[in-house]
Amino acid sequence: MMKVTFFTESVVCCAARIGILSGFERFPNLSFETPLLLTYTKGGSVPHLTKDVFKMVTSEQQLLSVSLSSTILMADSIKELNISFADFVGMKDYLNLLSIHDPADTTNSGFQQLDSISIWPRTGRSRLTAKKYMELVQTFKPDLYVALCDGDTNINSSAKRVSNAVDRSKILLEQCLSIHQDSGMLKSTGILDGLHNNGPSVQNISSKLIKHVVQHTTNLLPADKIRASMGCWNPATVLDLIELGVDIFDSSYPYIISEQSQALVFMCDDDSCENQCVISVTNKRYKEDFSPICMKCACLTCRNHTRAYLHHLQHTREMLGSVLLMIHNIHYYLTFFAAIRDGLKNGTFDQFQTKIRLKYATTNFK
Repeated sequence: MMKVTFFTESVVCCAARIGILSGFERFPNLSFETPLLLTYTKGGSVPHLTKDVFKMVTSEQQLLSVSLSSTILMADSIKELNISFADFVGMKDYLNLLSIHDPADTTNSGFQQLDSISIWPRTGRSRLTAKKYMELVQTFKPDLYVALCDGDTNINSSAKRVSNAVDRSKILLEQCLSIHQDSGMLKSTGILDGLHNNGPSVQNISSKLIKHVVQHTTNLLPADKIRASMGCWNPATVLDLIELGVDIFDSSYPYIISEQSQALVFMCDDDSCENQCVISVTNKRYKEDFSPICMKCACLTCRNHTRAYLHHLQHTREMLGSVLLMIHNIHYYLTFFAAIRDGLKNGTFDQFQTKIRLKYATTNFK
């Protein structure tokens, strides 16, 4: 029986690093380089993209991020059929990581109890004890999962609330680990694990506000343990978190940008992008702009469609508009993470980070 492993040559706890995540039972020959982008899903599917379209966006194997809050209503059917979640949603070609909350939706605050946390599917509040959560993990059979924890903290949380969250997370983690170790089904499944309450507002959190907490945490962790930070952090903050030793992120940010009718252009130096981070295709200035979103982007959207067409689709509320924006934004963000890994390998990460930081510090959204 295989066990998911993480290897890095870095011996420094709080520093940017390249690593290898491997040892997956379903795909024993597959490995992922970190820093790694998890592909965000809702209900097990990439928003706005069919499986076939997603394969056109990238032919490389991806690790999907699946939130329990968007999938818990499937649990009874999955259990009755006695199949994995990946089989149930038709995504067995991809590995998946089960997380607790949907990083693109703001988590309702203040509903935690001594032995449980709350999630919010469409039907309302659902309480999760360690026992119930681990039963769901065994039902879903993910390749990786996040240990149950109390992440209901943010910049405004009191010291008492933070202390209670830490104590509750420690208790829940110990209970989850005990069940994990006693379960023959889960022995080959890897475990991963505040700062925020999820949702679109996370993109506005400055890395300066969380730097001390992340530094303190990563310095306490062994260098050979992988670190994940879910949430729609903006690219400048992602680079700062990578600099502090964080290895895994999710793609809820490009999804949020797509939902706001915007397209990512933060890596582009072409004059047509006007030194922006994103462009809003609903802006009337693009009504007769027959250039692609980004001249240097090789995605399907940029190769075949114009800003004017996207402007038309968004104003007529055609479904294709969201599809084309999602294709571009996911492709662009995957390219961003490939550039990060290349920068760490060839020693240009600092210059790349400075460029993106400057872009986000001075941008005016168009």
